[in-house]
Amino acid sequence: MLINKTDKNTVYTFKTVTGEEIISRVSEENATTYTLLKPLVMIATPNGGFGLAPAIFSVAPTDPVVLNKRAVALSGKTESDIATQYLAKTTGLTLATSV
Repeated sequence: MLINKTDKNTVYTFKTVTGEEIISRVSEENATTYTLLKPLVMIATPNGGFGLAPAIFSVAPTDPVVLNKRAVALSGKTESDIATQYLAKTTGLTLATSV
C-alpha cells in the first residue's frame, strides 16, 4: 500500500501475517518498511469489547517503530470510531462529536 506521505495525521491499520492488528500513524514509507508513530494493538477486554495497548512495551512511546512490509498481510485507513479512540489514547485529547 502506498501511503500519502504528506498526511501524517491519518490513522492506518495493519494486520500482520501472525494476526496482530496494529493501529498507527505513519511518518515514513519506503520500498520495504513503514515507520510507525505510537503504534497500538487491539486487545480483547473482559466485557467482550476491545481496547488499545502499546504494540511494543520496551520502546519509548515517542520513538518511531519500523514495521517490515513483509510482515503485513492487510492494511488500510482505520475506521473513524477506532481512529478517534486511537487519537484520544495517543494524544490525550477527546474529539468532540456532533449533537
